[in-house]
Amino acid sequence: MRSSTHDLLDGPRFRVLCLALVSDLDAAVQQAVQAVDAAADQDFALPEAVGVPADVVAGLASAVAAVDLADVRGWRDPLRFLPALGATVDSSMPWQPPIVGAEAITAFPEVRSALAPVAEAVLSAPATTWWATDLDLDAQWVARPVRDGEVQPVGSGGGVAATVARWRRNHEDDEARGAADRAVPVHRTAGGAWWSTPLAYGDAGAARFISSTRRVGSLGAGALELVEDGFGDDEVVLQRVTADREPRVWEVHSAEDWARLVSTYPKPALWARRGAWWPSTGLEADWLVPDLEALAVDVDAVHVSVQGYLAAAGRALEVDGGATVLAGWAPDETSWFTDDVTVSPVEERWVRRGDGPSGWTRAS
Repeated sequence: MRSSTHDLLDGPRFRVLCLALVSDLDAAVQQAVQAVDAAADQDFALPEAVGVPADVVAGLASAVAAVDLADVRGWRDPLRFLPALGATVDSSMPWQPPIVGAEAITAFPEVRSALAPVAEAVLSAPATTWWATDLDLDAQWVARPVRDGEVQPVGSGGGVAATVARWRRNHEDDEARGAADRAVPVHRTAGGAWWSTPLAYGDAGAARFISSTRRVGSLGAGALELVEDGFGDDEVVLQRVTADREPRVWEVHSAEDWARLVSTYPKPALWARRGAWWPSTGLEADWLVPDLEALAVDVDAVHVSVQGYLAAAGRALEVDGGATVLAGWAPDETSWFTDDVTVSPVEERWVRRGDGPSGWTRAS
Protein backbone atom coordinates (compact mmCIF):
# COMPACT_ATOMS: atom_id res chain seq x y z
CA MET A 1 0.00 0.00 0.00
CA ARG A 2 1.30 3.42 -0.98
CA SER A 3 1.99 5.88 1.82
CA SER A 4 0.78 9.44 1.41
CA THR A 5 3.12 12.14 0.18
CA HIS A 6 2.78 13.89 3.53
CA ASP A 7 3.75 10.80 5.51
CA LEU A 8 6.77 10.10 3.32
CA LEU A 9 7.95 13.70 3.55
CA ASP A 10 8.16 13.20 7.32
CA GLY A 11 11.06 10.88 6.53
CA PRO A 12 14.44 12.58 6.04
CA ARG A 13 15.60 9.90 3.62
CA PHE A 14 12.66 10.59 1.28
CA ARG A 15 13.22 14.34 1.43
CA VAL A 16 16.90 13.81 0.60
CA LEU A 17 15.92 11.62 -2.35
CA CYS A 18 13.61 14.32 -3.70
CA LEU A 19 16.26 17.02 -3.36
CA ALA A 20 18.94 14.79 -4.94
CA LEU A 21 16.61 14.07 -7.86
CA VAL A 22 15.90 17.70 -8.73
CA SER A 23 19.56 18.60 -8.17
CA ASP A 24 20.45 16.14 -10.92
CA LEU A 25 17.71 17.52 -13.17
CA ASP A 26 18.41 21.24 -12.80
CA ALA A 27 21.71 23.05 -12.34
CA ALA A 28 19.91 25.91 -10.60
CA VAL A 29 19.01 23.58 -7.73
CA GLN A 30 22.62 22.38 -7.51
CA GLN A 31 23.77 25.99 -7.25
CA ALA A 32 21.15 26.75 -4.61
CA VAL A 33 22.31 23.76 -2.53
CA GLN A 34 25.89 24.97 -2.86
CA ALA A 35 24.77 28.37 -1.67
CA VAL A 36 23.24 26.75 1.42
CA ASP A 37 26.49 24.93 2.12
CA ALA A 38 28.48 28.13 1.75
CA ALA A 39 26.16 30.19 3.95
CA ALA A 40 25.48 27.66 6.71
CA ASP A 41 27.20 28.22 10.03
CA GLN A 42 28.18 24.52 10.22
CA ASP A 43 28.47 21.52 7.94
CA PHE A 44 26.63 18.96 10.10
CA ALA A 45 23.75 19.87 12.38
CA LEU A 46 20.22 19.00 13.39
CA PRO A 47 17.69 21.19 11.52
CA GLU A 48 16.80 23.20 14.61
CA ALA A 49 20.46 24.07 15.13
CA VAL A 50 21.21 25.20 11.56
CA GLY A 51 21.86 28.84 10.85
CA VAL A 52 21.23 29.79 7.20
CA PRO A 53 20.16 33.27 5.99
CA ALA A 54 16.47 33.39 5.09
CA ASP A 55 17.13 34.60 1.56
CA VAL A 56 19.39 31.61 0.89
CA VAL A 57 16.72 29.19 2.12
CA ALA A 58 14.13 30.99 0.00
CA GLY A 59 16.43 30.75 -3.00
CA LEU A 60 16.65 26.97 -2.64
CA ALA A 61 12.88 26.63 -2.25
CA SER A 62 12.32 28.79 -5.33
CA ALA A 63 14.79 26.77 -7.42
CA VAL A 64 13.14 23.49 -6.41
CA ALA A 65 9.66 24.83 -7.18
CA ALA A 66 10.74 25.88 -10.68
CA VAL A 67 11.88 22.42 -11.84
CA ASP A 68 9.83 20.88 -14.65
CA LEU A 69 8.69 17.46 -13.43
CA ALA A 70 6.58 16.37 -16.40
CA ASP A 71 9.11 13.79 -17.62
CA VAL A 72 9.63 12.35 -14.12
CA ARG A 73 5.96 11.42 -13.87
CA GLY A 74 6.34 9.23 -16.93
CA TRP A 75 9.50 7.35 -15.98
CA ARG A 76 9.03 3.59 -16.29
CA ASP A 77 12.52 2.15 -15.88
CA PRO A 78 13.11 1.41 -12.15
CA LEU A 79 16.79 2.21 -12.62
CA ARG A 80 15.99 5.86 -13.38
CA PHE A 81 15.53 6.52 -9.66
CA LEU A 82 18.53 4.46 -8.50
CA PRO A 83 20.98 7.43 -8.52
CA ALA A 84 18.69 9.43 -6.24
CA LEU A 85 18.10 6.38 -4.04
CA GLY A 86 21.86 5.88 -3.89
CA ALA A 87 22.35 9.49 -2.85
CA THR A 88 19.95 9.22 0.08
CA VAL A 89 21.44 5.89 1.22
CA ASP A 90 25.02 7.15 0.90
CA SER A 91 24.27 10.29 2.92
CA SER A 92 22.55 8.38 5.72
CA MET A 93 24.77 8.54 8.79
CA PRO A 94 22.67 7.73 11.88
CA TRP A 95 25.68 8.15 14.17
CA GLN A 96 26.17 11.87 13.54
CA PRO A 97 24.17 15.02 12.77
CA PRO A 98 22.86 15.26 9.19
CA ILE A 99 24.69 17.07 6.39
CA VAL A 100 23.23 20.56 6.26
CA GLY A 101 23.01 21.13 2.51
CA ALA A 102 21.93 17.60 1.60
CA GLU A 103 19.56 16.80 4.45
CA ALA A 104 19.01 19.19 7.36
CA ILE A 105 17.87 21.99 5.05
CA THR A 106 15.05 19.77 3.72
CA ALA A 107 13.31 19.97 7.09
CA PHE A 108 12.91 23.74 6.77
CA PRO A 109 9.17 24.37 6.14
CA GLU A 110 9.61 26.32 2.91
CA VAL A 111 11.97 23.73 1.44
CA ARG A 112 9.76 20.84 2.51
CA SER A 113 6.75 22.54 0.90
CA ALA A 114 8.70 23.03 -2.33
CA LEU A 115 9.58 19.33 -2.32
CA ALA A 116 5.92 18.24 -2.14
CA PRO A 117 5.34 18.42 -5.94
CA VAL A 118 8.59 16.50 -6.43
CA ALA A 119 7.34 13.83 -4.07
CA GLU A 120 4.05 13.60 -5.94
CA ALA A 121 5.85 13.23 -9.27
CA VAL A 122 8.10 10.50 -7.87
CA LEU A 123 5.20 8.53 -6.45
CA SER A 124 3.13 8.86 -9.62
CA ALA A 125 5.90 7.44 -11.83
CA PRO A 126 5.39 3.82 -12.96
CA ALA A 127 9.07 3.22 -12.16
CA THR A 128 8.38 3.48 -8.41
CA THR A 129 5.37 1.20 -8.10
CA TRP A 130 7.58 -1.63 -6.83
CA TRP A 131 8.75 0.49 -3.89
CA ALA A 132 5.60 -0.37 -1.90
CA THR A 133 5.41 -4.07 -2.80
CA ASP A 134 5.82 -7.00 -0.43
CA LEU A 135 8.78 -9.37 -0.42
CA ASP A 136 9.30 -10.86 -3.89
CA LEU A 137 10.06 -14.48 -3.11
CA ASP A 138 10.99 -15.22 -6.72
CA ALA A 139 13.75 -12.63 -7.04
CA GLN A 140 15.90 -12.69 -3.89
CA TRP A 141 19.68 -12.54 -4.08
CA VAL A 142 22.32 -12.55 -1.37
CA ALA A 143 25.29 -10.27 -2.06
CA ARG A 144 28.78 -11.43 -1.00
CA PRO A 145 31.45 -8.77 -1.48
CA VAL A 146 34.92 -9.82 -2.59
CA ARG A 147 37.52 -8.13 -0.37
CA ASP A 148 41.24 -8.76 -0.62
CA GLY A 149 40.45 -11.65 -2.92
CA GLU A 150 38.16 -13.36 -0.40
CA VAL A 151 34.41 -13.82 -0.90
CA GLN A 152 32.67 -12.76 2.30
CA PRO A 153 30.52 -15.42 4.04
CA VAL A 154 26.75 -15.78 3.88
CA GLY A 155 25.65 -15.02 7.44
CA SER A 156 27.79 -16.15 10.36
CA GLY A 157 27.09 -19.87 10.04
CA GLY A 158 25.87 -22.43 12.54
CA GLY A 159 22.15 -21.94 11.95
CA VAL A 160 19.66 -19.39 13.17
CA ALA A 161 19.50 -20.60 16.80
CA ALA A 162 23.26 -20.27 17.23
CA THR A 163 23.28 -16.87 15.52
CA VAL A 164 20.46 -15.62 17.74
CA ALA A 165 22.41 -16.75 20.83
CA ARG A 166 25.53 -14.91 19.65
CA TRP A 167 23.48 -11.82 18.87
CA ARG A 168 21.90 -11.83 22.35
CA ARG A 169 25.22 -12.19 24.14
CA ASN A 170 26.95 -9.52 22.06
CA HIS A 171 24.07 -7.07 22.41
CA GLU A 172 23.81 -7.56 26.17
CA ASP A 173 27.58 -7.13 26.50
CA ASP A 174 27.29 -3.84 24.58
CA GLU A 175 24.48 -2.73 26.88
CA ALA A 176 26.56 -3.54 29.97
CA ARG A 177 29.59 -1.67 28.66
CA GLY A 178 27.48 1.36 27.85
CA ALA A 179 25.83 1.30 31.28
CA ALA A 180 29.26 1.57 32.87
CA ASP A 181 29.42 5.12 31.42
CA ARG A 182 25.98 6.17 32.58
CA ALA A 183 27.44 9.04 34.61
CA VAL A 184 29.15 10.49 31.52
CA PRO A 185 27.16 13.28 29.79
CA VAL A 186 25.62 11.98 26.58
CA HIS A 187 27.54 14.42 24.39
CA ARG A 188 30.79 12.96 25.68
CA THR A 189 29.96 9.29 25.29
CA ALA A 190 31.56 7.10 22.65
CA GLY A 191 29.41 6.27 19.62
CA GLY A 192 29.46 2.48 19.54
CA ALA A 193 27.05 0.36 17.48
CA TRP A 194 24.67 2.60 15.52
CA TRP A 195 22.54 0.12 13.59
CA SER A 196 19.26 -1.68 14.28
CA THR A 197 19.89 -4.39 11.71
CA PRO A 198 20.30 -8.05 12.78
CA LEU A 199 24.02 -7.67 13.41
CA ALA A 200 26.16 -7.67 16.53
CA TYR A 201 29.88 -7.98 17.07
CA GLY A 202 31.55 -9.14 20.26
CA ASP A 203 33.37 -11.82 22.19
CA ALA A 204 30.79 -14.41 21.14
CA GLY A 205 31.77 -13.88 17.50
CA ALA A 206 29.99 -11.88 14.84
CA ALA A 207 26.25 -12.53 14.59
CA ARG A 208 25.07 -12.01 11.01
CA PHE A 209 21.84 -13.26 9.53
CA ILE A 210 21.28 -13.96 5.84
CA SER A 211 19.95 -10.90 4.05
CA SER A 212 18.80 -10.44 0.48
CA THR A 213 17.48 -7.90 -2.00
CA ARG A 214 15.64 -8.30 -5.28
CA ARG A 215 16.90 -7.90 -8.84
CA VAL A 216 16.06 -4.41 -10.12
CA GLY A 217 15.81 -4.18 -13.89
CA SER A 218 19.22 -5.03 -15.31
CA LEU A 219 20.93 -4.57 -11.95
CA GLY A 220 21.78 -7.92 -10.39
CA ALA A 221 20.52 -6.94 -6.92
CA GLY A 222 19.69 -3.77 -5.07
CA ALA A 223 22.48 -4.49 -2.60
CA LEU A 224 25.07 -3.82 -5.31
CA GLU A 225 24.20 -0.15 -5.21
CA LEU A 226 22.26 0.54 -2.00
CA VAL A 227 24.23 -0.02 1.23
CA GLU A 228 24.34 2.29 4.23
CA ASP A 229 27.93 2.96 5.34
CA GLY A 230 29.21 0.71 2.55
CA PHE A 231 32.80 -0.28 1.86
CA GLY A 232 32.79 0.85 -1.75
CA ASP A 233 33.01 -2.73 -3.01
CA ASP A 234 33.67 -3.11 -6.73
CA GLU A 235 33.32 -6.89 -6.97
CA VAL A 236 30.39 -8.87 -5.56
CA VAL A 237 29.20 -12.46 -5.85
CA LEU A 238 25.42 -12.90 -6.06
CA GLN A 239 23.58 -16.11 -5.21
CA ARG A 240 19.88 -16.83 -5.45
CA VAL A 241 17.96 -17.26 -2.18
CA THR A 242 14.75 -19.30 -2.08
CA ALA A 243 12.41 -20.13 0.77
CA ASP A 244 11.83 -23.85 1.39
CA ARG A 245 8.29 -23.13 2.59
CA GLU A 246 5.92 -20.18 2.73
CA PRO A 247 7.65 -17.79 5.16
CA ARG A 248 6.02 -15.66 7.84
CA VAL A 249 7.07 -12.17 6.78
CA TRP A 250 6.86 -8.94 8.75
CA GLU A 251 6.47 -6.21 6.16
CA VAL A 252 7.81 -2.72 6.88
CA HIS A 253 6.15 -0.27 4.49
CA SER A 254 5.93 2.68 6.89
CA ALA A 255 7.39 4.19 10.04
CA GLU A 256 4.42 2.76 11.92
CA ASP A 257 5.25 -0.76 10.72
CA TRP A 258 8.77 -0.52 12.12
CA ALA A 259 7.58 1.03 15.37
CA ARG A 260 5.02 -1.74 15.78
CA LEU A 261 7.69 -4.39 15.22
CA VAL A 262 9.91 -2.91 17.93
CA SER A 263 6.94 -2.44 20.27
CA THR A 264 5.98 -6.09 19.77
CA TYR A 265 9.51 -7.44 20.22
CA PRO A 266 11.38 -4.85 22.33
CA LYS A 267 14.97 -5.25 23.47
CA PRO A 268 16.43 -2.52 25.73
CA ALA A 269 19.30 -0.67 24.08
CA LEU A 270 19.44 2.52 26.14
CA TRP A 271 23.13 2.27 26.92
CA ALA A 272 24.20 0.41 23.77
CA ARG A 273 22.74 3.14 21.49
CA ARG A 274 22.86 6.21 23.74
CA GLY A 275 26.06 7.67 22.33
CA ALA A 276 25.35 6.69 18.72
CA TRP A 277 21.79 7.94 18.26
CA TRP A 278 21.92 11.14 20.30
CA PRO A 279 23.94 13.12 17.67
CA SER A 280 21.50 12.29 14.85
CA THR A 281 18.27 12.68 16.83
CA GLY A 282 19.07 15.11 19.63
CA LEU A 283 17.30 12.77 22.02
CA GLU A 284 18.40 10.92 25.12
CA ALA A 285 15.67 8.28 25.11
CA ASP A 286 14.96 4.79 26.39
CA TRP A 287 16.22 3.29 23.16
CA LEU A 288 14.89 -0.06 21.96
CA VAL A 289 15.82 -2.41 19.11
CA PRO A 290 14.07 -5.57 17.89
CA ASP A 291 14.55 -8.54 20.19
CA LEU A 292 15.66 -11.11 17.63
CA GLU A 293 15.34 -14.01 20.05
CA ALA A 294 11.62 -13.34 20.55
CA LEU A 295 11.03 -12.25 16.97
CA ALA A 296 12.54 -15.42 15.46
CA VAL A 297 9.91 -17.53 17.25
CA ASP A 298 7.08 -15.87 15.28
CA VAL A 299 8.71 -14.39 12.18
CA ASP A 300 10.80 -15.97 9.43
CA ALA A 301 11.78 -12.76 7.65
CA VAL A 302 11.59 -8.99 7.99
CA HIS A 303 11.30 -7.08 4.73
CA VAL A 304 11.92 -3.32 4.66
CA SER A 305 10.51 -2.11 1.36
CA VAL A 306 11.92 0.92 -0.44
CA GLN A 307 8.91 2.89 0.76
CA GLY A 308 9.40 1.63 4.31
CA TYR A 309 13.04 2.64 4.28
CA LEU A 310 12.33 6.12 2.90
CA ALA A 311 9.56 6.70 5.44
CA ALA A 312 11.25 5.37 8.56
CA ALA A 313 15.04 5.39 8.30
CA GLY A 314 17.25 7.83 10.13
CA ARG A 315 14.82 9.42 12.59
CA ALA A 316 13.61 8.73 16.10
CA LEU A 317 10.32 6.85 16.21
CA GLU A 318 8.19 6.61 19.31
CA VAL A 319 7.42 3.05 20.45
CA ASP A 320 5.86 1.52 23.54
CA GLY A 321 8.29 2.16 26.38
CA GLY A 322 10.70 4.43 24.52
CA ALA A 323 11.99 5.15 21.03
CA THR A 324 13.87 3.48 18.21
CA VAL A 325 15.66 4.22 14.94
CA LEU A 326 15.64 2.19 11.74
CA ALA A 327 19.35 2.32 10.94
CA GLY A 328 21.68 0.27 8.78
CA TRP A 329 18.94 -1.35 6.71
CA ALA A 330 18.94 -0.99 2.93
CA PRO A 331 15.91 -0.25 0.75
CA ASP A 332 14.11 -3.51 -0.11
CA GLU A 333 16.33 -5.55 2.22
CA THR A 334 15.05 -8.77 3.76
CA SER A 335 16.69 -10.39 6.79
CA TRP A 336 15.99 -14.08 7.33
CA PHE A 337 15.41 -15.71 10.74
CA THR A 338 14.79 -19.27 9.59
CA ASP A 339 16.94 -22.16 8.48
CA ASP A 340 14.31 -23.04 5.89
CA VAL A 341 15.99 -21.08 3.10
CA THR A 342 18.34 -22.30 0.40
CA VAL A 343 21.25 -20.32 -0.99
CA SER A 344 21.99 -21.59 -4.48
CA PRO A 345 25.57 -22.75 -5.13
CA VAL A 346 25.39 -21.10 -8.55
CA GLU A 347 27.30 -17.82 -8.42
CA GLU A 348 27.06 -14.67 -10.48
CA ARG A 349 30.11 -12.42 -10.29
CA TRP A 350 29.40 -8.72 -10.75
CA VAL A 351 32.02 -5.98 -11.11
CA ARG A 352 31.78 -2.21 -10.99
CA ARG A 353 33.25 -0.57 -14.09
CA GLY A 354 31.65 2.86 -13.70
CA ASP A 355 29.47 5.04 -11.51
CA GLY A 356 25.83 4.39 -10.69
CA PRO A 357 23.70 1.33 -11.37
CA SER A 358 24.73 1.22 -15.04
CA GLY A 359 28.34 0.84 -13.92
CA TRP A 360 27.75 -2.74 -12.69
CA THR A 361 28.19 -5.56 -15.19
CA ARG A 362 28.00 -9.30 -14.84
CA ALA A 363 31.44 -10.78 -15.35
CA SER A 364 30.58 -14.48 -15.02
